[in-house]
Parts: sequence; C-alpha cells; structure tokens
Amino acid sequence: MELNWNLDDLYLGFDETYQNDLKRLDNLIKDSIKHLETKVKDDVLYIEGELKYSEEITKLGRTLGSFASLKASTDVTNNEALGYLSKLSEIYRQKTAAAVKFERYLTEVNLDQLAQKSELIKLYLYNLKKDQEHAKHLLSESEEVLYAKLSELSSRSWTQVQTLATANLMIDIDGKEHTFSDVRNYAYDKDQAFRKKAYEAELKAYEKVDDFVALALTNIKREVNTMNQIRGYHSAIEKTLDQSNMRKETLDAMIEAMMDYRPHFANYLKAKATYFGHEKGLPWYDMFAPVGSLNKTYTYDEAKDLVFNAFNSFSPKLGGFGKKSFDLNWIDVYPKKGKRGGAFCSNQPQIGQSRILLNFTGALDNVSTLAHELGHGYHGDIIKANAPLHWSYPMPLAETASIFCEAIMNDYLLKEVKDPNEKLSLLEMGLQGDTQVIIDILSRFMFESKVFESANRPISKHEMKKWMVDAQKEAYLDGLDHDNLHPYMWLVKGHYYSAGLNYYNFPYAFGLLFGKGLYAQYLKNKESFLQKYDDLLALTTKADAEEVAKSMGIDITSKAFWIDSLEMIKKDIDEVIRLFNEKK
Repeated sequence: MELNWNLDDLYLGFDETYQNDLKRLDNLIKDSIKHLETKVKDDVLYIEGELKYSEEITKLGRTLGSFASLKASTDVTNNEALGYLSKLSEIYRQKTAAAVKFERYLTEVNLDQLAQKSELIKLYLYNLKKDQEHAKHLLSESEEVLYAKLSELSSRSWTQVQTLATANLMIDIDGKEHTFSDVRNYAYDKDQAFRKKAYEAELKAYEKVDDFVALALTNIKREVNTMNQIRGYHSAIEKTLDQSNMRKETLDAMIEAMMDYRPHFANYLKAKATYFGHEKGLPWYDMFAPVGSLNKTYTYDEAKDLVFNAFNSFSPKLGGFGKKSFDLNWIDVYPKKGKRGGAFCSNQPQIGQSRILLNFTGALDNVSTLAHELGHGYHGDIIKANAPLHWSYPMPLAETASIFCEAIMNDYLLKEVKDPNEKLSLLEMGLQGDTQVIIDILSRFMFESKVFESANRPISKHEMKKWMVDAQKEAYLDGLDHDNLHPYMWLVKGHYYSAGLNYYNFPYAFGLLFGKGLYAQYLKNKESFLQKYDDLLALTTKADAEEVAKSMGIDITSKAFWIDSLEMIKKDIDEVIRLFNEKK
C-alpha cells in the first residue's frame, strides 16, 4: 500500500512538461495584460475577454502552483519547489497594474445591465461585484506593483521562517530526538507521565526558535496593519470579513454565543481534571488525554475502514469519494522529518481530484482528522462542476463539509459501541475537538486581536507568551490549571503567519457550529437533505455566507442559531460529566 501521495496527475516532476506549462502561463498572463490595456470599445466584450483569460489562468496556475506547494509541504527544505513558487509569484505579479486598472474600470460600469447582455458576465456577476467593492481599497497601479514585489521579500519570507522553524525542529525526550509533529501528537498518548514529559520538552524546545519566530509574527502583523491603514480599512477584522463574504453582525452573534457557553466547557474540563486526579483544573498536557476504555491505537487500514463505513452510512456518493481517495493514493499519511505539521486538504478541481496531508500516528483523534480532511475533499468534488472562477470558497464556509464529516464519523462510532466506557471515550474525544474549536479558538481570536492592537511596534516573545496565557485564562476560565497552560500556542499555529489570511481562527468555530446545525437538519429528514446539501456546498463559492445559510432556511445573523448549535454540544458535555461522575 502506497502511503505517500501520488502527484503524477499534476506533473511527473519539474520537467519539460512543467517548464512548458510555466511558459504557457506566462504567455496567458501577458496576453491578458495586453487585452486589459486596450481601449474599451465594447464593455461586454472587454469584460468577457478578461473573464475568459482568468478562467484559463486559474486552471493552469492552480496546477503549477499546487504541484510546487505540495512538494514543499512534505519537504520544507525543497529549494527547487520553493524556487518555483517564487517564480510563479513573479509571473503573477506582472498583472498587478493591469488588474488594478480593470477593477477601477468596473466601478464605472453598471454590471447588472451588462449581465443582461452576457451569460458569462451573469455567471460571474457575484465575483465582479466583489471586485467592484475591492476597488475602493486599491492603491495606485505603481504602488500595488511595488507592494506585490516587496511582500515577497517581507511577509511571505517571514511566513517561511515559522514553517522552517517548526518543520525542522527536533525535540529531545529522554535523549531521543522526535519530530515536531510526533511530539504534538504525544498529547494523545495514554501514558500520563509521558504526556507531561512530552509537553515539557515541547515548551523547552521552543526556546531555541522563539526569538526569531516572534519577530516573524510581529513583522507580518505590522505589515498587515500598515497596508490596511493605507488601503482605508479600519481594522484587520474588517478586511477578513470582506474576504470571508460574511457580515460583522454574523461574527458578533457567533462570538457572543460562544462567550456565553464558556462555563459549560469549563465544567467539562474540571470534570476531566477530577477524573485524572487534579484538584485545580486540567493541566494542558492532559487536555487531549484519552479517557474510558477505547484507547487503542489504530492502524491506517483500520482508520480507512472506519471512515469508509461511516461515510457510506451517510450516502454511497460520500463513501465512494472516500474509497477513491484511498485507492488513487491521494493521501500522504505519516510524519517525517522536513514534513510540515498538522493536516490539510488541497482541492484540485481542474483535474477533479484532491490531495490530503496527514501526520497519522494512530490515535483515535487521527481517525477524526482523516474524516475531516476527506470532508474538504468531498467539498472539492462538488465544486469541480462549478465554473473555474467559482472554485474557491471563503474561510468560514471552507470548514462546512469537513466538520459535517466529523459529525458523521462520530455518530457512526457512537452507534457501534455499547460499553459505557467506550461511549465515554468517543463522546469525550468529540468534546476535545469541540473545546478546541470553540474555546481554544476564542483564545486565539483574543490573542490575535491583542497582537493587532499592539503591532505598531516590535513585540517581544515575552509579551506574546503573556498575551497567549492571558487569552487562555479568559477563554477557558477555571477549566484549566493556570499553572500549566501553553504560552507558545502562537508559535505552533501556522494560521497566524499569513499576511493575506488574518484571523484564520473564527472560521473553524463557524464551520463547527454551522455544520452541527446542518447535521441536525439531516437527522430530521435524511432523504430530502442529501441533494440540498450538495447544492449548498456548490453555492459556497459564489454567494455570501448569509445567503448560503438562507438556502437551508438558516439565519446566521441571529444569536439564536448559534445557541441552538451550542446546545447540541452542551448535551454531550452533560452526558460526559455524568459518565465521569459514575467513575468517582
């Protein structure tokens, strides 16, 4: 069985085919620029011409860029792959000035009227109106070109600093070196003494890199603040909401509901602390500790079978997608030196495929992660039928299908077990994930807000560690042992290190709660839900979040919706606490 992903359907290597496609992309962009720089004689033909070029650039550029980035993700020291990513950025930058000119031009036309004359403009009316709005925040053409060039040397380079620092970080435990990903996964080990030792070694190891990673984070956020001020955004969150196709009232309603439910999560954590013999809250190193009797380690084959059977119980279409992903070697399974940490799915709708990166060690949580990432892949399988400029979904809606597949997986496992101890294991594992996505996300949101507030100056690692701990105390309340928190969570999470994607934390909470709301609908009427669900996933690339939710009869601007979803989690909390109390 092949356990490394196969990228042959993208390219066999950085060979002649890759080089020819790179030249073809360069020529497409040059032709697009020529078209945009011609005098506009017919608005419809001018816009249609640009849309057609953009479709071709999207298809080819995604293939070229994905191959290079996927190669780099399994070997962050692959300078050839990194070099081609830089080359691609250089090719795309050629169009910066012309793209600015085009977006400014859009502010001068009536797109609704033009859409009546052109099916292509009507198809991409949502995109064009977003570009129209974005034009308000553009700099001059020469300034946009300059920033595009300089960002390659500034924020993008600082991003690479964090990636290299963590991917190549070897951590010593009892004289033996372990990879960063392995040590992070030891949090799920069944041996409490080993979990604590791994946690302490992890924190100690970050002292080797925290100075320059703190500098990287500071400089990225300072750049974001500077550029947002110049562009006329009031804050980073304003721009993020714009990128997310989501209204602030939706975010405010969700965050307010999450804050209200913190005491319930704290009660769960205190019950788990008691279960492990702690008297003042749960220490960080026991937060992911397995409970109950279902603490076996899964082989990858066992994980695949579980996921396939769970998906098939939802629909043969979802089960078939999972089987295809396994059979065609779309998944890179195990951790290794130089491979980036965590997990992700890279959708490739231009070839009707996806690629999934895991760092699988056999913990039950890894099975859930596999289901989660395959959910992203299924989302990609649905949107491959969309037009090329409708292949990308915004951050909050990106987590819809993945969280939904986690819910399917968890529900399937719960139906399979009869023993109360095994039920406790499964329910508590689900709560571990829910707590991360609701409460830890709150702490990350608070921390990032604090960094943005202060990023008009250099920020020391000491301040970052303090702010991270402060945020954890505020989010987790008394659920955790305040003497055993994780001051380096800002160094661990790669989501902080992108100048283009800020606040990549609340979308996970959105995805969890929106996904749970959808799953509740599915349980009420399974047959009618299935087709509507695929339609919803297809809509995520071409409508605002509020409109997508409305298609299923949901009002996400209402706090009541988020409370209903949180109540579903509270039922699990109450049941887990009951099962914990039976163990006393």
